Amino acid sequence: MLDSLLRHLRNQNLKVKSISPLEAERVQVFEIKLVSNETVVRQKLMSELLELRMQHQLDLALQPDDLFRRNKRLIFLDADKTFIQCEMIDEISRIAGSEEIVKKITSKAMNGEIDFREALLQRVETLKGVRLSDLQRLILNIPYTPGVGRLIRILKMLGYKIGIVSGGFSIVIDHIRSRFDLDYGLANTLEIKDGFLTGRILGDIIDGPMKANLLREVSLREKIPLEQVIAVGDGANDLEMLSEASLGIAFNANRFLRERASGSLSLPNLDALLYFLGIPRNEVETLENLRTS
Repeated sequence: MLDSLLRHLRNQNLKVKSISPLEAERVQVFEIKLVSNETVVRQKLMSELLELRMQHQLDLALQPDDLFRRNKRLIFLDADKTFIQCEMIDEISRIAGSEEIVKKITSKAMNGEIDFREALLQRVETLKGVRLSDLQRLILNIPYTPGVGRLIRILKMLGYKIGIVSGGFSIVIDHIRSRFDLDYGLANTLEIKDGFLTGRILGDIIDGPMKANLLREVSLREKIPLEQVIAVGDGANDLEMLSEASLGIAFNANRFLRERASGSLSLPNLDALLYFLGIPRNEVETLENLRTS
């Protein structure tokens, strides 16, 4: 794998300055420092390197080798299929009996027939009549992505501000924020009357552009420059948020997002993100031992 990667880099007139193995669990991780006499077009290089992914199950992140590479301070994560393993609107639609309708609308959105905003409004409309108590029981059984608890613990110990920004629903995100003691939880608000969903959303809709705006607003509020911000997501509506952050990670995403993000992670465990921050296994273990001592 490493030989193929180095050969490709040489073919792109990228000089390898150094290669440093990073201690890791069950995977091989290397920090490779590159120099070039020409401007590197990140998206073009990512697209080319991702061809190696099919052959070698390769994950990678391209980052400037500067002061901020190991000095990030804020991370924003998408919720559905990133922080948690499911799409909550699909789970709620099973309660409502509208699962097939929701799937069809989602398919239209993915094919570009309708935009995210319109697709969300149509899908939420099918949830009318769901009992709040049923929704609350569903939320208590959310399947979290493996490694997410460890990731959050380590980042907190390192002083990160941590938030979830989602095109999903605040009733879900508020629960996750409370459970993991996160700094921010931002999502759409479902209207509830007399203990039932009305099929409507209150207030502004959080879509792709809004996610990026919220990331910028929080970075300004916290006085953290975007060079010290990480964003993680899996869908096309995360692209603008990932592009705003200095390190945008496409997590188990499709090729469209992987090519445009500064990093691609396809492992099942979200805590593998720590390797992209240059944090090896022994440092993670040291932090966890400090926490329990």
